[in-house]
Amino acid sequence: MSISARPNEPARVPATRSQPPALSTTSSPQIDHLFSTLVEAAFDLVVELGTNISLLAYLHVPHDDQPILFVREPALATITATESFRLMHTITMLSNGRKPIAPFRHGALSGHYNRTTGSRSDGLMVFGGLQTAETANRISSISRAFARVLHQFHLDEDDKVDADYVRPNISTEAVGELVGASVALEIDGMSMFGSAVAPTSEDAVAKAIMELLGPGYRFDEVRRIDVGVRSAVLVVGRDSRQALRLGLAISGGDILHTTALAAQRAVQAS
Repeated sequence: MSISARPNEPARVPATRSQPPALSTTSSPQIDHLFSTLVEAAFDLVVELGTNISLLAYLHVPHDDQPILFVREPALATITATESFRLMHTITMLSNGRKPIAPFRHGALSGHYNRTTGSRSDGLMVFGGLQTAETANRISSISRAFARVLHQFHLDEDDKVDADYVRPNISTEAVGELVGASVALEIDGMSMFGSAVAPTSEDAVAKAIMELLGPGYRFDEVRRIDVGVRSAVLVVGRDSRQALRLGLAISGGDILHTTALAAQRAVQAS
């Protein structure tokens, strides 16, 4: 998930943590690590897109648990206690605001923030120094894409699938050296059918779901990640405006249905 630094610049290495912040009181270390990895991937992309990034933080707020703060810039070990207090005060102030996206200035700090909401968590990405309007919009688009998938972590806790999921009927068959997948969905009393061919059954299912539910959407890839006794499936695609769309599902059940759920979330996440 990491993105390399711009040419002629040293790679930015995230500050090492002996133990990443826990996602919730019930999450496993493997899921916590995956969550932290996605936050760091979002930070990498912000650094790649922005210029003179001197402030970069993400605040994740589960609705039923304690907030979690990730900070890439400034490195907290390099600033004074007073500067750290001012930074936390700024983030707290912004988290209490109401606008979804806006520039801000607080003391010597200036930048933009992007607020997102999920059904079970909220998020706040803060970045600065000041960027051009075009760059700030691109960074905000990336941060929203990653925030959507970070909010999806809470949807599968204790293997309880969220109520919005429509379980499809799935069938697969060999098509030469490829795999063909057919999916059937019943949504609001209307039957919907889709099909796709891809190198693997997971790719074919995700592609069929995305093309069925999101006309104009483009499927990129499926990433399957081991998280202990369960599996995490990340579906990566683009919408009709070529904006990044990510969908995540974590399950100990059938991998094709887990993939279908992740693909639905990639299309339907607000």
